[in-house]
Amino acid sequence: MARALRWLLLSLFLLLFCSCAQSFLKRGTRGDPSSTAKHHSSRWFKQRLDHFSKKRSRFWLQRYFLNDAFYKPGGPVFLIISGEAAATGISPSRSFTWNTYAKSLGALFLLLEHRFYGKSQPTGDLSTASLRYLSSRQALADIVNFRTEIARKRGLTKNKWVTFGGSYGGSLAVWSRIKHPNLFAAAVGSSAPIQAKLNFYEYNEVIGRILSAHNSECPKAVKEAFAILVQMLKRRKYYSKVEKDFMLCEPIKINSPKDTAFLMTNMIHLVHLFVRKQINKFIKGEPEEINIDNLCDSMTDASLGSPYDRFTKIAHLFRKSKHVDCLSASYSDELAELSNSSLDYLRIKNERQWFYQCCTEFGFFETTDSKNQPFSGTPLRYFLQLCSEVFGPEFSSDLVARGVKTTNKYYGGFNVNGSKIIFSNGSNDPWRYLGITKDISKDLPAVFIKGEGHCADVLEQNDTDSAELIQAREKIFQILQKWLKQ
Repeated sequence: MARALRWLLLSLFLLLFCSCAQSFLKRGTRGDPSSTAKHHSSRWFKQRLDHFSKKRSRFWLQRYFLNDAFYKPGGPVFLIISGEAAATGISPSRSFTWNTYAKSLGALFLLLEHRFYGKSQPTGDLSTASLRYLSSRQALADIVNFRTEIARKRGLTKNKWVTFGGSYGGSLAVWSRIKHPNLFAAAVGSSAPIQAKLNFYEYNEVIGRILSAHNSECPKAVKEAFAILVQMLKRRKYYSKVEKDFMLCEPIKINSPKDTAFLMTNMIHLVHLFVRKQINKFIKGEPEEINIDNLCDSMTDASLGSPYDRFTKIAHLFRKSKHVDCLSASYSDELAELSNSSLDYLRIKNERQWFYQCCTEFGFFETTDSKNQPFSGTPLRYFLQLCSEVFGPEFSSDLVARGVKTTNKYYGGFNVNGSKIIFSNGSNDPWRYLGITKDISKDLPAVFIKGEGHCADVLEQNDTDSAELIQAREKIFQILQKWLKQ
């Protein structure tokens, strides 16, 4: 079978909502091999399956990592909260921001892997029945239990504990401090969405503005190309042309609006990939040809034909650069993939788990329902229908909407109550719309970084870093150092 790109799985969940903590740690494993055995070996913590049941709960083993390379007795404990991806170890040999902070402050590093991600699998499968134990509240209870027991067992009850995290992991870090200020002295949430939102149309609005800042004609051409494509998909006589133009892996089958929406979602995230460096520098290993210059140069070159024709050139460039033979167009295949509840421990995925959390707690659906963005074809109802088809008819639109409302009520959303929490966000990050970008109070400061994307302040320091990014890292450190002295 031809090598096809599994678009939906990349696009809906982790392509641009990657866990910063996970990416930071993963890259850190490239360091000194001599430190691997000591600092990267998995440790296991006995955790309750259901923290909220009055009945006797089952237990399972949750993976964590420890690094004491910088620790000085009495120093703070940095608890890194892993988000919606596997955690792979902690290395002291990379100059990531948190490593720098730990070295300066003599901190002990701990990393806790999130339940149902990576090797931390409570039930042995990903059935909908098992996933009822997957929630941010259960994860928060895991964090509290872990912190309490590890502090007791390792004599760290008098040390100051600080939670760190990026993206969803950052949300958990923030909520840990809000809900349990007696256990955590401070928190740092990098690009942390703290407001759940069903219809996250702002995401694509930011993509449009990034394109416009690069070339004002670029988003106009993209918008026209998408409008043409949507119209072509309404007429069967154009199917073969679209199949050939985009080198689709299978014939187009439009039996319902969701088939069209699936294909359009794929096309939208093709554009997202070309602006990855502007919004998320954690995505590594992509071919150099896939960049905003090539995207906008082609989309504004009238000699290449209509905007639709120009966009097909972008698709060809993508396939050639990624060595992909064809592009997937089968909604049914992707639905089957998302519905697969088996667990392959040699190749553990995370798309089904994260989509479950989106359908039950967060929403975060990147729609095209706003007029202020350049894309077409993926309304909110497409994602809501997908929730129901993947997890069952009981996952109705009302249930999903209630889940989002309940999340904001429980955690407070934008109405943050607490202290000693640092919120950092980049101006190019679409997720900043769901985070804190302005100071709430002296003890709830925001660090807003002009020209930077998702979790930029967590990345290892680089000679090409902007002055704004360098200043942001230093500001976070100075605030944290001050709080820890109090």
